[in-house]
Amino acid sequence: MSTMPQGANNVWTVQSAVTVGSSAAQTDVTNANMLTIHLGAEIYINFGSSSTAASSSANDIILGAGVHSLVVPKSGTVAQYLNYSRVGGANVTMRLVFN
Repeated sequence: MSTMPQGANNVWTVQSAVTVGSSAAQTDVTNANMLTIHLGAEIYINFGSSSTAASSSANDIILGAGVHSLVVPKSGTVAQYLNYSRVGGANVTMRLVFN
């Protein structure tokens, strides 16, 4: 991952839309500093260093429908994944933009 000087023009990278279902899924966000997320309905999220991490309905953050901006936590050289699953009974469309 390259480091951009503060104040540099960063490029937004639009990802393919994701269908969030009842099973936990992940997106590698290691190269993103910030995420802009548009959701059609509520989902559970957490960040982790494993591509197989699960979502927890008891402990994870719930993001509601709409647009959200999140800073990706960094932990040195460890990979970062956004883990997610739907809250309700219907699948949710999630659109991601990396910055």
